[in-house]
Amino acid sequence: MIEKQAIKLMLSKKFYTQYKGVISPTIFSGDINSLFITIQKAHEKYEDDIKVDELYALHTAIFNPALTRAAKEKFSELVEDIKEIQEPGKEIARDIMRTLSDRDLAQRIAVEATEIFNGKEANFADITGMIDKHKKNVDEDKVPAVTNDVGEVLDLLDVTTKWKFNIPVLKENVGGIGGGNLMIAFARPETGKTAFWVSLCTAPNGFAEQGAKIHAFINEEPAIRTQIRAISAYTGMTRQEIMFEKNVAQNVWGEIKDNLFMFDTVDWSIEDVDAHCEKNNPDIIVIDQLDKINVTGTYARTDEKLRKIYTSVREIAKRRNCAVIAISQASADAHNRNSISFDMMENSKTGKAAEADLIIGIGRNANTDFENKIRTLCVSKNKINGYHGEPVCTIRRSISRYEV
Repeated sequence: MIEKQAIKLMLSKKFYTQYKGVISPTIFSGDINSLFITIQKAHEKYEDDIKVDELYALHTAIFNPALTRAAKEKFSELVEDIKEIQEPGKEIARDIMRTLSDRDLAQRIAVEATEIFNGKEANFADITGMIDKHKKNVDEDKVPAVTNDVGEVLDLLDVTTKWKFNIPVLKENVGGIGGGNLMIAFARPETGKTAFWVSLCTAPNGFAEQGAKIHAFINEEPAIRTQIRAISAYTGMTRQEIMFEKNVAQNVWGEIKDNLFMFDTVDWSIEDVDAHCEKNNPDIIVIDQLDKINVTGTYARTDEKLRKIYTSVREIAKRRNCAVIAISQASADAHNRNSISFDMMENSKTGKAAEADLIIGIGRNANTDFENKIRTLCVSKNKINGYHGEPVCTIRRSISRYEV
């Protein structure tokens, strides 16, 4: 099983390049060894990743055209097995390659030891050299150097903000978020915190329409209420219109519904969220509200508990390579203010802000916003591209959309 998992991982050009020096083809047995050699040849010849559907043709038609029918059938079955394997996450992938590398080292040491036992002059420097090289490869794998190629740097920066904001003033000034990012959005009650993330995720051109798999953990209100908001945001229909035109709403909503999953998580802990992400591998997770989630352990003070929660969710973002949108409350200092900063978050002195890549406060002044539709998006921390500012937009509360 582990060898087939490694073969699937090696189809990626980037993964193959990173690990090709760590193991040799001899570590793979029988037909998998032949398949690995095909992957080596394909990566030397072609620039792109290898698709699993291309593997059979590459092996039988391009690199081994003289195979018998029986051999081709055997490889066809092997490729089908590989297709069915779910690609593991980064940490598991690293462990797989490390296990194979350890096996490879053990195999080579065993060969050398057997030759010494059979009369070959002992040269333990050879074995020491094998071990030192192995340790060097493992260490480099653990902390890989960042690329110094300009083009690759720019490409990777674009990947880090893969999911673009659909609110024009945010897209123009910040761009978007990506795997490993922690974004905190906060505001006073009834200002539109839930509508904000719902709009980003499910309104037209939002993360769901871009193809992101979004898992939302709701402990602020029943998730079914948030779900109807999401349907409104995408379809542009109010709740009443959805009730009267259910089939229309279903048809339109069907375009993105498989990209958004909501869960009632009143009793969940941050460890439950991590286990869920490990199993389901979402692109984006939303926690509404993060401060209310549980965490394992006993904490004498609220600040200690919140520090642990925000540190943990930051680690989830990095370990699971997903973007995290955390929703939080603003303190009374932000009441009736258009301009609010991250030190106006509730329990702001707990270290919450330190963990975030992006913090957006949603400001509103009821004394001037008589129609309850003007919102100021206060970007007070931004490690993504450095922009700080307070662009203004409108909210259509009836359909949970933030617009120009």
